[in-house]
Order: sequence, then C-alpha cells, then structure tokens
Amino acid sequence: MNGVQLILNEIKSMMEDFFETCSEQNGVLRSIAEHLGVTDVSAIVDVAMEMIGDEEAPYPVLHFLITLAKDVPGDCVKEIKEALHDLNLAIAVGEYPSFGSFCYTPELDQIFLSYRMPVNTAAAENELINIRYYFGMLYEQMDLFADFIMFLCDNNGQLPKLKDYLDYLDEVTDLNDLETRALLLKEKLSALFEKG
Repeated sequence: MNGVQLILNEIKSMMEDFFETCSEQNGVLRSIAEHLGVTDVSAIVDVAMEMIGDEEAPYPVLHFLITLAKDVPGDCVKEIKEALHDLNLAIAVGEYPSFGSFCYTPELDQIFLSYRMPVNTAAAENELINIRYYFGMLYEQMDLFADFIMFLCDNNGQLPKLKDYLDYLDEVTDLNDLETRALLLKEKLSALFEKG
C-alpha cells in the first residue's frame, strides 16, 4: 500500500473514531460532528487530499473544511465578518490554540473553518500522528466556538463582542454541568443585550 492510500485509509478510520461515521464520495471523506457546545449543534467535516507535486509544493496537501453554519442571514453579514475577523485574530496571537481560519463565503451563505496541511507521504506514520493530533484539537475547537457561531447567525447582528464570549468561556471553564453552563450563557447574553 502506498503512502497516500495508507494516509487516506487511516484518516477515514480516525474520522469514524472521532465522529462515529464517515462516508466517501469522489475522493472526499465526510463526517458529521454532533453535540457541539451548549447549543448542541452539528458541523460537517470534509477532508480531501490534493496531489500537487511540483517544485514549489512537493508534497500533497490535505484540505480540512468544516461547515459550521448554513443559510446565514444576509442582514447581519457585516457583523459576522467583523466577528470572524476578531476570532481569527485572537487565535493568531495565541489566545486559544487552533489551526486554520474561520471564514464566511457569500456564494454559499456559509460559515466554515478551513485548514491546509502538507503531508510527506514517505513518512506516513509520522504524518498520521500529526493528523490525529489535529482531529483532537479540531473537536475541542468546534466545541469551544460552536455557540459563538450560532449566536452570530441567530441574533441579527446584535451580538456581544468576542471578548464577551471569551469572558463567558473563562467563567464556565471549570463547570462540567451542561445545564448550568447553558443557564449562565443565557444570563450573560441577556445582560449584554440589555446593556447594548
């Protein structure tokens, strides 16, 4: 078995481990990540390998595309773009460990998380360790920011700033009770909207 096929087979197995199921169509692996955040939402996780192999990009590239929201309301696109910019900036400066960037695509009215990972197929075993680590980080990242993305789409732009959301996360970090976390989030948002 060559390195490319080994990596793809193992990725499919990892996605089944992390997300329970994984389908394949036209070379794209797809899973559904469920029960994210206190809002209990789902995300679509797509993975594909692009074979480049030229001098500037000698290795294949894995593309991870995670759809976090569809049918985004058009009347709050400006606020959504600003909030996603703030989120990407917070990640870039290391406030929260993350890979990739949160994006909005007007053609599809979707919010997604995108990440590109070059892979050395001649060192497949080592690359698989990195890929498994990425999937673990990805699940935590989606769980962390799923609620923020939902509030971007459901509150007509009347959204607390990213700092308010991160302050909320700091408050609930040590709380394991989901019902308590949800109640605190509702109270926090109500107070913020009343101030606004």
